[in-house]
Amino acid sequence: MKILLVDDEAELVAELSGFLHRRGHGVTAADGAPAAIRALSDDGPFDVVITDMRMPDGSGFDVVHACMGRPEPRPAMLVMSGHAAPDEISRICAEGAQHFFPKPLALRELASVLAGIATHRGDTAGARARHLSAV
Repeated sequence: MKILLVDDEAELVAELSGFLHRRGHGVTAADGAPAAIRALSDDGPFDVVITDMRMPDGSGFDVVHACMGRPEPRPAMLVMSGHAAPDEISRICAEGAQHFFPKPLALRELASVLAGIATHRGDTAGARARHLSAV
């Protein structure tokens, strides 16, 4: 799948990008909300957007709202944070995020969620993603 990864932590972006590439996904990285919103227009469409909730130059809410403004089919939106309050998590899910991951991210859980998205979307990479998530 084609994934937009949004986080201001360069080390996390490098780790997640490598993890996703090894599982056959294409990854575009953005270091904040403004860069992610540009990438949605310039490099999209994306199958999945994985965004941090809190970044210095914007928030996961900004990214989710930009995704909701995209034409159908919209990307699946996954949000992660190490500092989100329960009400923030509920709100961002109500506004369009399909899944929330606490940081540090559980990579097996991410692989499982992505495999489910690929299967739901009828993506031909779904079987490969399911296989690789078990590895």
